[in-house]
Amino acid sequence: MRGSLISAPFLGYLLKIQAKIRVANVIMTEQPLTKEGNVEMSQKLCANQSVVNLCDITAQLKPAARLLPQQQLFDHFVKENQFDLQTPIVFFDEHIHFAARAWFTFRYFGFKNVFVLDGGYSKWMNHQPTEFQEHNIQDQPRFQGRVVSSSEVSRISQLKHSNDPKGDEWAIVDTRDNIRFKKGSIPGSINIEFSEYLNQDKTMKSDEDLRQVYEKNGIDLNKTRIINTCQTGKLACIATIAQELLKTKQQILYDGSWEDWKLENRKK
Repeated sequence: MRGSLISAPFLGYLLKIQAKIRVANVIMTEQPLTKEGNVEMSQKLCANQSVVNLCDITAQLKPAARLLPQQQLFDHFVKENQFDLQTPIVFFDEHIHFAARAWFTFRYFGFKNVFVLDGGYSKWMNHQPTEFQEHNIQDQPRFQGRVVSSSEVSRISQLKHSNDPKGDEWAIVDTRDNIRFKKGSIPGSINIEFSEYLNQDKTMKSDEDLRQVYEKNGIDLNKTRIINTCQTGKLACIATIAQELLKTKQQILYDGSWEDWKLENRKK
């Protein structure tokens, strides 16, 4: 284990010894799901896995795009799907994209035992079974995640745009691909694509390699507070996992990200 990441061999071992865990395949669709639909849309990792549809834990308020849900909606989802605070949950998808968002959401609402399968289903299908002497899930780092509003991001963006020294204390990092970033981005933000955090097999890079990603983009993790953004707040959650591994003081997400920024600045 590494922080909130669980390797495919270790998860395989936990399943083999029938450890008390929940495994959940994370999908994203606005279409109603039947039991048959769940099976069809799920990669089968184990017999009794669950399905988490990100659309079910997304705020329904319009026109904001894909924001975190209200507490009542999240509590209803948890109760309906029989998740609890004690049983560890391992989220996965094809790679890590949706699972990272589910991880952040559950952690944000107080779940302490939630993890992401490192490398996702594609890594699971190609892993080699391994035996482990220690089969207990380790404690995660204390969650330091928080969500910032568009007004906070605007203030920091203005500081950076005006070359105010206070702006140097912050970095607005956009994890979208370069094509989307060039089409429009928050003023003062820099582009570190989500793929930069991952190895070729979609597992998270080593701590040393992750630090180098920030260093080559001029970010000193000891001095700079990072606001993670993307299109709506999904891919940015991959960066928050990386920062948890690197033990940054906080993992800050601009929920709604570029879509929220466009909406808020269109009003002005």
